[in-house]
Amino acid sequence: MKKKRGKSSTKKSTRASTNKVKKLINTGFLLSVGVASIAKENVDKLVMDLVKKGKLNEKDGRKLVQDLIKRSKKERDRIQAIIKH
Repeated sequence: MKKKRGKSSTKKSTRASTNKVKKLINTGFLLSVGVASIAKENVDKLVMDLVKKGKLNEKDGRKLVQDLIKRSKKERDRIQAIIKH
């Protein structure tokens, strides 16, 4: 015979599940930040290679890197806002 769960037990279970989901999302976010950091390093290297090969001037290369960083930060902030709510 199954025991009936009380409202308190259900709330605790829901809260525990919510906390697990939040932790999982936070872990995913931290992972994405790490990937973004690695990606930035790779973008820097790629841009510098293009500058060295004469396919991109240094000023445009720096601007490209800054634009990518700016977009990355906006996306990170957007994701953080979603996680907090």
